[in-house]
Amino acid sequence: MPRFFLFLAAFALVGFAISSRFFSPAPTWEPFNESCLRGGSGTKEQCACLTDYIHDRLDQDEIDAIMENRVSGRAFQDKVANIVRLGTKSCR
Repeated sequence: MPRFFLFLAAFALVGFAISSRFFSPAPTWEPFNESCLRGGSGTKEQCACLTDYIHDRLDQDEIDAIMENRVSGRAFQDKVANIVRLGTKSCR
């Protein structure tokens, strides 16, 4: 019986770790959304849509670089500009 509870506890721990890692919002989601809203050019729904769009297409390091204004390199600038343009179009 103790083995069963140990197995159950291990299973619960793995489930918690997976759910907190993959199903929680990114740490940059809220600041990114707030920045969009402060820009004044979109509604709450449009900013949430754009934030989701960008977070789906860029990894966390790229989003951090955008938020810290470290967009360097022509290829990265083009990638970001293209994603933002397409995201803005799809979130109208």
